[in-house]
Amino acid sequence: MKLKSILFLMLGVLFSLTFAACDDDDDPVTHTDASVLVGGTFNGSMFDEDGNEKASDVVVTISKFEAENTQAITVKIASATLKMDQEAVFNVAKAGENRYTFGNGSAAAARNTGGVIDGNDLTVYTTLSSKFKFNATSSAKRYTIKAVKAGDLNI
Repeated sequence: MKLKSILFLMLGVLFSLTFAACDDDDDPVTHTDASVLVGGTFNGSMFDEDGNEKASDVVVTISKFEAENTQAITVKIASATLKMDQEAVFNVAKAGENRYTFGNGSAAAARNTGGVIDGNDLTVYTTLSSKFKFNATSSAKRYTIKAVKAGDLNI
């Protein structure tokens, strides 16, 4: 009987140690504001849906949207060829090691507007209004801007 009591006591001590011995609290994970990580100037070209280059002088400037408690970026697209100087605010999120995605948050509009920053490479998807017609049927089509961060040797 005494042996059973000792075994139960040891079993109770063993159970209490297994719950107290494990400490999974490593360094606390902190959320990083992606909008402060993606700024810069990108130079590149704009292409239509068929892959035809429409402008080779596109400059995209990305900066943090300056509003308190907002994690967003301002994307400015300029092209002298297209007489374009547009600016929009997008939500931005980290999507990999050195990859970020941005969009306006609306499911319907996100199909037409947004982009990806992958290292020094930028891809922007946009639908242009009739103000930027290249011919009678070019407005309201989706265009792609492919650009590289200014100063990158792969330009």
